[in-house]
Amino acid sequence: MNANKFNITDSVNFWVILSVIAFFIFPSQALDYGLWESTGDEFLAAMGWSSLNLSILWFLPLAAFIILPGLKLSVVARAKAELALVAFILLFSFISASLYKVSMGYSVIVLILSLSAIATLALARLKVMQGDKFIIASLLSIILLIFFFIVYPTVAIFISMFYDGETFAPEQVIRILGQNYIVRVIANSLLLSGFVGLVSTVFGLAFALYTTRIARRTAFIGKIFSILPIVTPPFVVGLGVTLMLGRSGYVTEFLDTYFGFSDHNWLYGFNGIAIAQILAFAPISFMILDGALKSIHPSIEEASYTLRANRYQTFYNIIFPLLRPALANSFLIVFIQSLADFSNPLVLGGSFDVIATQIYFYIAGSQLDYASASTLGSMLLIFSLAIFIVQYLWIGNRSYVTVSGKSYRGDVQDLPGGLKYSIVFMLGAWIIFNLALYGSIFYGSFTVNWGVDYTLTLKNYSMLFGQGLSDGAWPSLLNTMLYAGIAAPLTALFGLLIAYIVVRKDFRGKKTLEFLTMLCFAVPGTVAGVSYILAFNSAPMYITGTGIIIIISMVMRDLPIGMRAAIAGLGQLDKSLDEASLSLKGSSLKTIWFIVFPLLKPALLSALVTSFVRAMTTVSAIIFLVTADTRVATAYILNRVEDGEYGIAIAYGSILIVVMMAIILFFDWIVGDTRIARSKAKKMN
Repeated sequence: MNANKFNITDSVNFWVILSVIAFFIFPSQALDYGLWESTGDEFLAAMGWSSLNLSILWFLPLAAFIILPGLKLSVVARAKAELALVAFILLFSFISASLYKVSMGYSVIVLILSLSAIATLALARLKVMQGDKFIIASLLSIILLIFFFIVYPTVAIFISMFYDGETFAPEQVIRILGQNYIVRVIANSLLLSGFVGLVSTVFGLAFALYTTRIARRTAFIGKIFSILPIVTPPFVVGLGVTLMLGRSGYVTEFLDTYFGFSDHNWLYGFNGIAIAQILAFAPISFMILDGALKSIHPSIEEASYTLRANRYQTFYNIIFPLLRPALANSFLIVFIQSLADFSNPLVLGGSFDVIATQIYFYIAGSQLDYASASTLGSMLLIFSLAIFIVQYLWIGNRSYVTVSGKSYRGDVQDLPGGLKYSIVFMLGAWIIFNLALYGSIFYGSFTVNWGVDYTLTLKNYSMLFGQGLSDGAWPSLLNTMLYAGIAAPLTALFGLLIAYIVVRKDFRGKKTLEFLTMLCFAVPGTVAGVSYILAFNSAPMYITGTGIIIIISMVMRDLPIGMRAAIAGLGQLDKSLDEASLSLKGSSLKTIWFIVFPLLKPALLSALVTSFVRAMTTVSAIIFLVTADTRVATAYILNRVEDGEYGIAIAYGSILIVVMMAIILFFDWIVGDTRIARSKAKKMN
């Protein structure tokens, strides 16, 4: 009975009629002032039927879907014809809108959804993915998402570098890159990123060795290291370093008073940026290397000792070579992060310019220069993509397996004495510096004017949150929480769908899909922001200045987080669970909702919280996309930094740190990690 039950959504005619209805009730062209603020005349002019215009041609080919059944084609031939027709309508609509500079409206969204549904039905009849309509629809949605919001903006930034306004001028790329100043900016960025990557990896390795091989009761330090870079908003580390080591910093004054240190400007430039970035990115290196060290089987070290190798020989000849992929991974990721960093060079750069800040000045400076911004953005993107591809192909294809199926694990061995004391000294210095740094941040938020008047006051906080919900920091904070609250669940949802399809299904292009999804990590935030301006500030998709583009940017930037969390969780679930559900005639949707989702709740909650916090602290990817009505917390902090109001900026950053730390600890308690750790500790005692 159920197999023969008719579902109206399985009819091609239903989706054609839905598109036609949308054509008549929704505008086919974009409204300059949005759906609610446009006048009646503007709304009427945007309707596809109000006059002879291009949008009529986007919907007219839908009539062919009504005609096809009358041709008496076979099931396979009809399905292929429908797929060809869907591809034609999509390509024709997109290309014609681009060529004639027509921005698509709300009815086109319904048209794309309807065409996706028709393509899903056609592919199901062709038995693609075993005819599973939910999986097919999910895969098509993911492909459209990746094309429109990853591939299309990336292509847009490469194309725009060859245009001077509307004029095709490929020679300008050589002219821009040939300037001595631009060459110096690129060289500065590469030098800084290489140094920061190397030093951050050394610190990350030292701290990972401490938590895995030295620490007993102080292993919680590793958790603090993993949380700090996530909850610390941009600009805050740079401002904290300024409070300590800047012209009016208390460390600088101390050195001046007691040691005659007179160079008060030493921090601004390479030195300051490097210090701030190492503080911000070393924890990322730590998290990578901590996991790698925990995966090395202790029995390998025991075998080395039984062959009479000493601790130094075991470490340098056994442990260190096994860490090479993780060390390379750490260096490359930190290198990309340093290249893309926008906040610390803006605060501490002085005359030391880097690519990320120079792109910002080309867009937000006194002279708008899209050509130079897109050229520098393309260079930054090429560097990042090259590193990402090397990492993906080289590290991803090497095997460093040390864990077998044997039950015996053994105990980790002590490190060499000299190495152990060096690590403890480094960690001690790091902790003292960070305590002073974050202490300066919180204390500085309560002072009248740091370096001049250290009187305690609540003025900074009252200016932020004491002027009502419509003034001060409240609008930006509420906007940020709204956008992050929408983006985080979408990130986890799409991450789960992509992970399920990649892990559980076999199809052509699976590796390409996974690579394009992970590409979000490789695209620097500044480049992503510029590419979104170039792609979505005109036809065919005009969505800049809206909250939608900010949410999309947040989702696409954090999509790999949700995907990787779900892939890790799915790797622990036996495929037979899915097969049992499907054998009982449960659909893929029901299998995911009732079987996979409940078992992946801890991993998805973790991804949800991480995505939310990252969305709250993002700046470089959305700084070009926000307006006065859609301003977010980090943009508000940036404006205060540019105006020299460091006290207000630090106070806002302190509030964000406390709020996000509370959110992380609350969800950590929900998942149960904290309670499980406490119960284990009680049993041990």
